Amino acid sequence: MTHGRLDLQYSVAAIRLGRTYRHELGDLSELCQSIRAVGLLHPVVISPDGLLISGRRRLEAVKRLNWRRVPVWVATHISDRLRTVMAVQHENTIRKDLTPVEAAELYAELKALYADEAARRQASTRFGSGEHGAVDSTAPQDARVQAARAITGRDSHGMLEQVLELRRIVDSEAPEWLRAETEQALAELNADGKVHGRYLAITTAKARFELEDTATDPAVPERVRDAAESELEHLAAIDHPAIAAREAKRATKKVHSVATGWSDIDSSARDILSARRVATFAKQHFGWWENVSPQAVAEHLDDEQWNIITACHDGCSAFMRAAIDARNRRDGGVRTAS
Repeated sequence: MTHGRLDLQYSVAAIRLGRTYRHELGDLSELCQSIRAVGLLHPVVISPDGLLISGRRRLEAVKRLNWRRVPVWVATHISDRLRTVMAVQHENTIRKDLTPVEAAELYAELKALYADEAARRQASTRFGSGEHGAVDSTAPQDARVQAARAITGRDSHGMLEQVLELRRIVDSEAPEWLRAETEQALAELNADGKVHGRYLAITTAKARFELEDTATDPAVPERVRDAAESELEHLAAIDHPAIAAREAKRATKKVHSVATGWSDIDSSARDILSARRVATFAKQHFGWWENVSPQAVAEHLDDEQWNIITACHDGCSAFMRAAIDARNRRDGGVRTAS
């Protein structure tokens, strides 16, 4: 939880609006009616100098009710840099001023503030009741999405989380060469703004190092070393960066599961569970392609999003070719991948 304090009353007129991406506030009539009847359950969140951080709908509702003062939660620990960014009205001004690393640092700070408020709202709803004050009926956004939009003007939380993960590697006890490579990657992406490719390269290198370290450690049980060696051989045959990164992450998890006893489970039972998970996933998302325009996907995805879905396509195609071959061998049939 972040630090803050509850101020029972604060001047509505003194609350300043900075950059906000919630231009469409929706129908406020129900919220206004509830506030009029029972008061405000969730205070709006402001900085110590009165800058609105969260609660745009609630603030607009009390304005419509002609309230002069409103309960607020003051986020006492908010950096000057974040306060400056939140106060600026024009998106382009911010985006020119912030490097990816700076944006990620501010995103992490703001995400914590939004998550903190979401936790307070959840707690007050669970342990309080409507009779203690009005609830904004709109579901709060994911703190990651909300923070990313406030900092960059779009849902860039995936990219920002990648920058933060690279920063964690630099600050970790990883080998010196890996920390040096990661620092270099951060410097380069700060200069040209290209995050995704460098993130894939660094996280793949990190996973491969962990597998190599496991495969050559005599203190590690033989079955675990063998599993790591097998995964390294598998990774060596993959050229596509996105697929390599995904498989590297999967490989480290698999080797860890071997080390912690998952391998003791009967292999046939494990295979059955894995196969059923695939079928369940496919059933849950079946037909999605009928509800999405390919033209819209081609036109509106940024490079990072496009790389993700093309990597999914490549991975799924390779997986299904192998599965169909195995099915044909089992049944003696002649299925083909479409």
